[in-house]
Order: sequence, then structure tokens, then C-alpha cells
Amino acid sequence: MSYTEKKGNIFNSKAMAVVNTVNCVGAMGKGIALDFKLRFPEMFKEYQRICFQHLLKPGQILPYTKSRPIILNFAIKDDWKDPSKIEWVEETLQKFVDNYKKLGISSVAFPWMGAMNGGIPIETIKSLTRKYLSTIADIDIEVYDFDPNIPCNLYKTLEYIVHENIHTLSELEDMSNIRARYWIKIIEAVKDDKTKSINNLCNYIVDGKRIIGKINIEKLFAFLTKYKGRKDIEQNSLF
Repeated sequence: MSYTEKKGNIFNSKAMAVVNTVNCVGAMGKGIALDFKLRFPEMFKEYQRICFQHLLKPGQILPYTKSRPIILNFAIKDDWKDPSKIEWVEETLQKFVDNYKKLGISSVAFPWMGAMNGGIPIETIKSLTRKYLSTIADIDIEVYDFDPNIPCNLYKTLEYIVHENIHTLSELEDMSNIRARYWIKIIEAVKDDKTKSINNLCNYIVDGKRIIGKINIEKLFAFLTKYKGRKDIEQNSLF
């Protein structure tokens, strides 16, 4: 068992559980949290339900155990508009240390919590994270310096679809419910050498506009998650 810090895409982790940092008002509108929302829509619905009932408070952890990996929602903000607080980060870390055995967690992947949209200095977060996690000896712990340019398997599946040219535009439209004219833009973006990940794709700009809007992004994630045509990866897996 080990504690490891690495740079990469947290969605490539093979860990049993992955940590998502959240607020308590039911919003996952940007950053890694938006990625979680798109990849795990049922988790997001459950999280929203709990938030709308005012049951989630800063410093708490909301586990979602119906997905693989398990998602551990660490509430380190109250409102999404406000910064994270170091005491809330510390409280969630302590709760994780006290409860991971009860959840049967054998491996977990963390981001540097609160250091991006949370506004907490990265060195402060690193020091606190190491204090609580680096001495845990009975599970594998990865802490990610998130690199959005590293592709996950969802994007590799999209590359496979584009470069193997195994479906017509009409087939892609039927399979994904994304209009063919948007698929043309997606395909062109994937073929651009500057597009290295699904994060790059979602932020791909042409003539001052993103080529793919919120609704089509959701459709694309749903399509890629369920896609069965690629045989070299484990089906029904996000990794």
C-alpha cells in the first residue's frame, strides 16, 4: 500500500474511489466537478437532491456508492460563489481517515482539494493533505495534480470513432442524438493536433465560439460512456 503524488488525469485512475470537491447548493458548473457531473449523471442527481433538502453541510462527505468508481463528494464550499475554507478541507480529511474502513475502500484518488477554484494556496493544501494521508498504510492513495491535456478513455474512444471512420454521420446522429452538423465540427476538432483531451474538445473555439454547447456536451458524454463499438477497453468502464 502506498501514498503517491502524480501529475495526470484523475479520471484515468484505477482506484476504487475518487474524490470530487463540491459546494452545498447543488451546483457542479466548472472545473473537475463539471467533469464528474457529465460522467456520473445519476450521482449528480442524488447530490442535488441532498443539497436541495439542505442536508449537506461544509466539512461533510457525501459518498455515492452506485457507480464504479465510488464517488466521494467532499463538501469544502458552502455556496459555489464563495471560496473554500481550510477548516472545511481539514474536516473532510479527518472524516475520510475516520471512515474509509467502514466504506471498505482499498484505494482512492484525490485532487489537491481547494487549490483550484477553491482559492486556497497550493502549498497549504499540499501540507494539509500530506499530514492526513501520507501516513495511512493500509490503502493505496493517489493525489493528482490534474492535467486536463491528458486524455481519458472516453476521449480515446472518441478518437477511435473518428480515426477509424467506422460510422457514417447519419449513424452517429442516430446513436448520440447529436445533429450531423455538430458531429462535423467535433470530428474536425478531434483531428486537430492541438486537441489532446475531452477537456480540450469541450473548450475548442472556432470564430470566437465553442463548437459544442452544454446540451451537446452532455449528449456526447452519455454516448461515449455507453459506446460498445470499441473492443480494446473494458465495456461499461469510464477508465
